Amino acid sequence: MAGFTDRPQDGVARSVEARLRAALDLGDHGELRALYERLGRPRMEVPRLTEAARAAIVHAYAPVCGEHSDPRWRVEALFTEPPPPVDSAERLGRAWAVLAALGVDPWPPMSCGLYHDGGRGNYDVIVHDNDRDDPDHPGEVYVSQLGLFVNGDDWDDRYRVAFTEAGFHWIDMGSGGALVPGLQVRYFGEWTELCIDTLLFLWQD
Repeated sequence: MAGFTDRPQDGVARSVEARLRAALDLGDHGELRALYERLGRPRMEVPRLTEAARAAIVHAYAPVCGEHSDPRWRVEALFTEPPPPVDSAERLGRAWAVLAALGVDPWPPMSCGLYHDGGRGNYDVIVHDNDRDDPDHPGEVYVSQLGLFVNGDDWDDRYRVAFTEAGFHWIDMGSGGALVPGLQVRYFGEWTELCIDTLLFLWQD
């Protein structure tokens, strides 16, 4: 019986989590799918997480998440369709063309590992001129390898509008600042929960 401090929905959530975790441990995908459907395809809801970003994050991280992650993430990865693949050259070429059309003289794209002079991650960087007229601090646009997601340090609306019109999802603190709970990701040697923008633009040494 739930303790007197528990809210009813907390007990329900724990029951769903426990049943899914037990079914995952048994390894019978047929039984797991049947339970998943019977429970109404439960999932962890995250404020401001769009369906496009959710699909990218789920299929990139849930299959390799930490053992203490909420099992709803792993089950969602098993029984939902992954996002369609995006050609890397086309993705970067399109992002470079957006910046060129803005007249900011973009440099050739580079991996985040090259940009940080080491490490690895899941995004590329396009350095470009900006309105600050400071060659030591050029503009930067980050292009995720998980899909058509872009981020950058130039928050002028013209960047957001231009990339959105080109089919990208512009990720800023408003759309990417929410924590993704229950999904433990290996990050700088520890299993931890991360925000949407960090998951889409992740680098570590």
